[in-house]
Amino acid sequence: MKKFKFTLEAVHKVRELREDREKLVLGELQSEVNKAAAHHESIEGSRAIAMEDYAHRLRSGEQFDPLEMQLHSSHFESLNRLRMEAEKELENKQQACLRQGENVAAAMREVKVTDRLRETQKTRHDLEYARREQNDIDELISASFARQIIN
Repeated sequence: MKKFKFTLEAVHKVRELREDREKLVLGELQSEVNKAAAHHESIEGSRAIAMEDYAHRLRSGEQFDPLEMQLHSSHFESLNRLRMEAEKELENKQQACLRQGENVAAAMREVKVTDRLRETQKTRHDLEYARREQNDIDELISASFARQIIN
């Protein structure tokens, strides 16, 4: 039997390599999203602690001089700016992750297409082999039957 050889094996291998590469990039992007989310949570935690501390001091009736109030205000503005920057960074990384997910899906579809082509070619090869084998058997039986008739 002639060994089956997929005619698009090189294309299939390239597609598999691309799929693997796209998955690696997606994993890296997901890691970056996790880091950005942790950074955002950290800033949000610092902001919540600062706000709670300031509110507690206000409830206690503590008097603030104008300079100290200005410092608190600047600190809150800084924390709000950092939080907004972290949210923007997180959103950008999430969007990049979604785009990469689409790239992975496209690469997986391409691999699936060549897999189906390989299966189709293999099935055709097997059917052709079975047909030839059956023809060979039929010829042997015909020849054997013809010999029996002659004798």
